[in-house]
Parts: sequence; structure tokens; C-alpha cells
Amino acid sequence: MKDHGVADNEVALKLTERPYFIPAVALGAATLILAGGALIASMSSSPSRKAADDGAAATTADIEATDPDNAGLPPTAPVVTPLDSVADITTEPLGEIETDTVKVASAAPTSAPAPAAAPFSFEQVINKAQALSEHEVQKSPPVPSSAAALNYDQYRRVEFKREAAEWTPDESVPFRVHYDPRGYLFNDEVKLNIIENGVAKPRAYNEADFSFFDLPLSDEDKKALGFAGFHVTTPLNSSGKWDDLISFKGASFFRALSAGTVYGASARGVAISTASPSGEEFPSFREFWLVKPEPGAHAMTVYALLNGQSMTGAFRFVITPGTATMIDVEAVFFPRRKLTEVGIAPITSMYYFSPQSINRGNRDYRVAVHDSEGLMMELQNGEWVWRPLANPSQLEISSFATEPPLGFGLIQRHRDFKDYDDLEASYERRPNVWIAPKGDWGPGNLTLVEIPTTNEYNDNIVVSWRPKAAWDAGKPVRLAYQMTWSLPQPVVAPVARITATKVGISPSTKRPVFLIDFESDNDALLRDAIPEVSTSAGTIIAPVVRPNPDTGGMRLSFELDTKDASLSELRARLTKADRPVSETWLYRWRP
Repeated sequence: MKDHGVADNEVALKLTERPYFIPAVALGAATLILAGGALIASMSSSPSRKAADDGAAATTADIEATDPDNAGLPPTAPVVTPLDSVADITTEPLGEIETDTVKVASAAPTSAPAPAAAPFSFEQVINKAQALSEHEVQKSPPVPSSAAALNYDQYRRVEFKREAAEWTPDESVPFRVHYDPRGYLFNDEVKLNIIENGVAKPRAYNEADFSFFDLPLSDEDKKALGFAGFHVTTPLNSSGKWDDLISFKGASFFRALSAGTVYGASARGVAISTASPSGEEFPSFREFWLVKPEPGAHAMTVYALLNGQSMTGAFRFVITPGTATMIDVEAVFFPRRKLTEVGIAPITSMYYFSPQSINRGNRDYRVAVHDSEGLMMELQNGEWVWRPLANPSQLEISSFATEPPLGFGLIQRHRDFKDYDDLEASYERRPNVWIAPKGDWGPGNLTLVEIPTTNEYNDNIVVSWRPKAAWDAGKPVRLAYQMTWSLPQPVVAPVARITATKVGISPSTKRPVFLIDFESDNDALLRDAIPEVSTSAGTIIAPVVRPNPDTGGMRLSFELDTKDASLSELRARLTKADRPVSETWLYRWRP
């Protein structure tokens, strides 16, 4: 079991690395199914025989194994030493330049006089990202081999001293910053800067800020470690107690908490070629600027510089803690090459098992093990969709919608201890993560990747928005969105919600049987509702809706005759007068 407990100011480490499951299935056929506003694309080793939504036939298209644009990274300029400090950022006045996709800040001609003391701004991070994009990416300085050789337990023993936390002496500032050293899996060096009164100054690494105890690290190695990331604490749950709020560490991963939650799902700055046969790329946050909050401030601002093989980027995070922790994200990307598989606002999570999927020989005593149990979507056409997650037997990729949803997220709906029966992991307290796009993201697909896993230690779920249009080299792209991290449901749909999915095999017919529970605070909403159930392959048998006296809601049950189909995309909802009164339930079935 994962140890996700957080003691005082110590972050419980959760591996952000996950296995690459890129088998031949990823090179198979794609089956497209239009389902009431949700476009579903399935990737499998053998295409499904039939796909339909309300009788509509599906189309099948081949997926290329490789993209010639991904074959290599042609150099755009000679290798140069990248800008590595705040002093390298121009302080000249910033003009506005237009491109085909975005308006970004650009340095004015060098002849313009520089102001005496320009305050730090997001445009300076944008300028730095743009300058870096014109040169090949530089590798991080190597971490001492003794630090890289530390195992999980050894690395966790390294302690950052509380008295060294940023802004500790200033009781008027409701945030503290604690730094993490390199070592174990976290080998890339991260530069950190503190902004106070508009002036940015580097925060130097000092080995004296850490307790290394008897770990096998020489004094020279300790001095050479450098930073791998940081985490922020604030009185999140009770006054006077400093709780973890957000952690940035490892590639472009970050995790946040709201009141009452423990670490679970993660987010990333960007995803590139997730589940691609060519291999996934993980750009990294290489530098941060942390703005010292004003006394009594309710939010904290963090700027970040992203750098990777295929792109650079500039980020601004405005983090507001609370019962629901809100993070307003603005990002500007500068591709180094043409990119066709970009994931915007990616969320990463773990799903191992639960009653909503067939138990494939699992002997675990627990009822369920997952950080998130479903993908929730609010589509442009007003439809609310619930897609239970799965731990598949093979790599699965599904796509939904063709226009950016009004919101999407990975949700944990079961909130009682008895739902998991795990005293250590506290899965009932894992946060929901909800993304609300700002502005027009353009056409594309909401893409869900589900990767097989044999344990709960690997994140095997990724969801992100994939733009339809390629990102061209040298053309910046600017995007914004708001994230909600919360224990309660982040948004409330005006229709009945799906509270449980249970799947099994009928002992009499040997066919798969599905049970779906619907609940609503409005009792009249579900009264006399009619089931609407369809499948892309096979036949739906005996759909029945009946009251569930235990929940006060309604339960839909049916069987599926697969007719030997290798894959069936299922869709169900409750309606009245041909109008939906519930979320739309989507499910992928494989024998």
C-alpha cells in the first residue's frame, strides 16, 4: 500500500514515473463512435465489428505508427549556454507582437533606453522561454552518483530544516516554502528565485539547510546536490498548523491539496506524445520565481520556466487555498519543432481496482484502490458525462468531444472509509481535480489514456485536451485555465449524478451484467424516468430501472450479449420526454 500520510511539513513522496505500456496495440485500428455529443475513439489490436450511437454507424481509420516530424530534433541554432539567472533576463520595455496563434510580449529594439528598475513581470519569463526555444536544450548538471543511488526510503530521510523555510520569521505572511534536494529519481537541477517588492533574487542552495543524518553522502556531494523542487505550506485545515498546499517536483509535475485532503492525483505543465509508439517526452520546470505574498494575502503567485527537447514554456500560477484550492494557470509555449501530440492541462492519477470493473484475479482484501474513479465532463452541448475509469488488460486510449468542454476532471466520488478500508492510504480523502478552460482552445479531443498496472504505486491514468491543429515550430501558443482541487464535488450538475457502477458476470446466462446507481437531491427528477441504453457491438438485454431504497435513487441494470465482439462501447442515461435527467454513462467493455 502507498504511504500517503503527511507528517507535519514533510511531503510524502509519490512516484511520478509510471511504466511505458506501448505495445503493438497502439499501432492498431481506431474506432470512432459518436455518442450523444461525446466522440469516443478506441485503440485496439483488432477493430470492433460495429460502432453506433442510437443506430449511427462508426468509421474506422488507420493510425500511423510514427510521425516523420517526430523523428528527430533539427537544430535551429548553434548550441549556446542558456540563460541561467534572473540577471540574464532583459529589463528593456516590452512591446506587443502578433503571431498567427497568440499575442506575446517581445523585447523592444535594443536602442530603447532601459528603465532604472523594472519590476519583475510574467513577460520576462515569456522572453526567457522564447530565447531558450531558439537554441537546443541543455542538460541539467549531473547529480552526484551517490545521491542518484539513494533508494526511496533513504531519500525520504533527507529533511529540510523548518527554520530554513522561506518567510519563516515573518508571521504576517501565511505561506512557507520548503525546498527539496536532488537525489533518487529527481536528478534535474531546478533554479529558484524569490521576488520581493518587485525584485527577483536567486535563492542559493545551502546544504546546511538540510539534515542528511547517516546517509551515504560525502560532504562534497551534499554541497553539489542543488534543488529538485519545493513545496508550500499554509494553515489549510486549522489555524496555527502548517499543512502542505502544493508541491512542484519531477519534470513538470505538481500536486495540490485543499482542506481535508491528502495527496493523490497530479497535474503537469504539458504532455507530449503520451502513449505514443515514439515514446513520451517529459519537459521539465527548470526555474521558478516565487512571489513573496503581502501580509495577510489569500493567494500566492509562482512563475515557472519550462524546458524540454521539443518546446519551452512560461507559466504563471496563482494559488488560492481553501475548502476548494483554486489555481489559475496561464501558459505560453514555444515549440522547437512541429508538435502533433500535445496534451493541454494534463491530469495524472491512479486507478487499480474497484467494483466498477471485473476483478481479474485480484486477492486484495480492500474493496477498492484508486486516487480517482471517474472522468467527469461538461460538454458544450449541455451534456454531462461520467466515464468510470478502468485498469485495462492492454493500453486503452479514448477520445471525447470535438470542441473543448466547459470543464473536465478526474473525480473521487466515494468518500467513506468503508469504501476502501485502508487506514494508511486514506483513499476517501484524495482530491478531485477539475479543469475549466479559459478562452478558445480550438477544436481537438479530450483524450483519456488508461495503462495496465499490477499495483497501486504507478500512476496509470492520464487525461488532457489534445488540439486538432499541430503546433508549428517557432509559433507561440498562449492558453489559460482554472484548476479546482477539492474534497467535495467541484461542480454540481443540474441532472442526476451517477454514484456507483458495478460490473459482474451473471451466474445463469454467463453474460456481463451492469448495475448503475443514479441519485439526485430532487426526488421528482428521477420519478418515472426511462432508460436509454446502447452499445457499439452486441445487444443490450433487459434494461430495467427500479428504485434503490438504500440510496433513495434509482438503479439501472442490464446484461450485454457481446456476440463475440472484442470491444463494446456502452452508453446509458435516464430520460423524460426525450430529455436527459441524468449524467450520460460511458463504459468500455472487453471480454
